[in-house]
Amino acid sequence: MLDLAAAAKLVTTTLNEKVVFWRWISSTKLALVGTAAVYHLDITAGATASAVKIFDRLPQMASCQIMSYDVDAGEKWCYLIGLYSDANRNILSHIQLYSIERSMAMPLEGYAACFAEMPVTDVAGAGKTQLFCFCERKAADSTGSQRIICTEISTPPAGQPKFKSQTEIQLAQDAPGDFPIYAQASNKYGMLFIITKAGYFYMYEVSRAALVYRQRVTQELAVCCVRNTSTDGIIYINKAGQVGAINIDENNLVSYVMNAQHIPDQRNVAFKLASRFKLPGADDIFLQQFNMALASSDFAGAARAARDAPNDLLRNQETINKFK
Repeated sequence: MLDLAAAAKLVTTTLNEKVVFWRWISSTKLALVGTAAVYHLDITAGATASAVKIFDRLPQMASCQIMSYDVDAGEKWCYLIGLYSDANRNILSHIQLYSIERSMAMPLEGYAACFAEMPVTDVAGAGKTQLFCFCERKAADSTGSQRIICTEISTPPAGQPKFKSQTEIQLAQDAPGDFPIYAQASNKYGMLFIITKAGYFYMYEVSRAALVYRQRVTQELAVCCVRNTSTDGIIYINKAGQVGAINIDENNLVSYVMNAQHIPDQRNVAFKLASRFKLPGADDIFLQQFNMALASSDFAGAARAARDAPNDLLRNQETINKFK
């Protein structure tokens, strides 16, 4: 590996197998997927640093074309995704989820995946939940149905079950045989983004696995998709060379969800979004909740409403005076 600006060699390493896929997983670490195993190479570890073996590929991954690999923020979990064709020429996919801490592999069937870390419950002390989200399709399912599954990979609060939400993907009728090729969590807004082979964009609210929005964004295959780090949105390039960006309008997300009739219990979903992610758009609900609690001498309930309200809507001197 060379530093072109400094005209210097950074690191040299040798693997005893062919590398079939590689990508940066941080600014200093490279993931190398070989024909038999997956390795990480830290370019700051010295000019002759050795690649560290992370795990062996499962046997079912041997015939797959590797499409994606990623690690979570703490580098405790990673996943590998590979496509393959069955006897009927259906495009299917294997996912190998791996716990680095426990040295344990979990085989799954699905097309796209991502890690997430966001608040999804209101359990006291729960904070942010670490999630693995993936688009499942089982080869044995003759209907071809696909599901979004978001499951907790962190340890839940004492006495609480692990979080899990799931729903069937409502594929567009004009795109038969479509399937997800990219998944990204928007931790800033509690959403899961999906882009499909046919160019459809799906947005799901993670805690309910509720479809919020669906729109075809490109007629051509999106060949590259990455996170927009400044907006927590997506930047993609399609096969025609067009560059597109998808971002959430922070000021209108809650009001959109609140009025979206296709979302079950949409007012409560909108309220939870506003509360968990401090978003505008549900101010009247917070004020009503606060005033009703205060009028009934439920001071703890009023305090919770003030705590959960976005920005300084209720966390101000006027609220303090009311408590006094």
